[in-house]
Amino acid sequence: MSNKVKIAGEGENWLRVELVDMPLSVGNALRRIIINEVPTMAVEEVLVIENTSVLANEVLAHRISLIPFVTDIDNYVLPEKCDCGSALGCDKCSVRFSLRRTSKEEVETVYAADLLRESGSEKVAPISGDFQIVKLAPGQSVELELYVRLGKGKKHAKWQSGIATLYEEDGRRMIYVESFGFLPPRRMVLEATKIFEEMVAELKENIAKVVTGGEDKTG
Repeated sequence: MSNKVKIAGEGENWLRVELVDMPLSVGNALRRIIINEVPTMAVEEVLVIENTSVLANEVLAHRISLIPFVTDIDNYVLPEKCDCGSALGCDKCSVRFSLRRTSKEEVETVYAADLLRESGSEKVAPISGDFQIVKLAPGQSVELELYVRLGKGKKHAKWQSGIATLYEEDGRRMIYVESFGFLPPRRMVLEATKIFEEMVAELKENIAKVVTGGEDKTG
């Protein structure tokens, strides 16, 4: 029997994939990789220059960090794979945004649409401008610098690319994938497959070293 994959259904933000003759363990591994290992972009660092709103700096930063960003996975690397050594990143691993708002005469609501890109790829942006960040009373201000970076769901839920469930329907084994907006669902599955291949290759290499005596077996 040969393992095959078929598209069983598809929408703008979801994908249903049939796994033909594929072991349950392989399907479950793919599901876990989609959730935990596929890199996406979110705000990692927030520099608060001014904040006179009712929200504490930490709360404001946390709210912003949970905004999902359309991810440019082709032109950026994970911070741990970048050689810049900077806490705020560089052009290869970080996109900088700013937020500057002052309420004058009325209560104003600050939205994700108010975030201004200062550097980096134009592809990277909040998936929606409608996310509410904070309300400002007359005279209140916020001024922030934000650094958007790649990360993985296993480190923090803000980087989780979406959901993936494994189930059986009429005797067919399926994976249902739904994107949170960072990446299209097809890209999520492709990236998960690449990561799976890299993990298997690394495991194969490590086992070969141990079996051939090239590595200390007691370590």
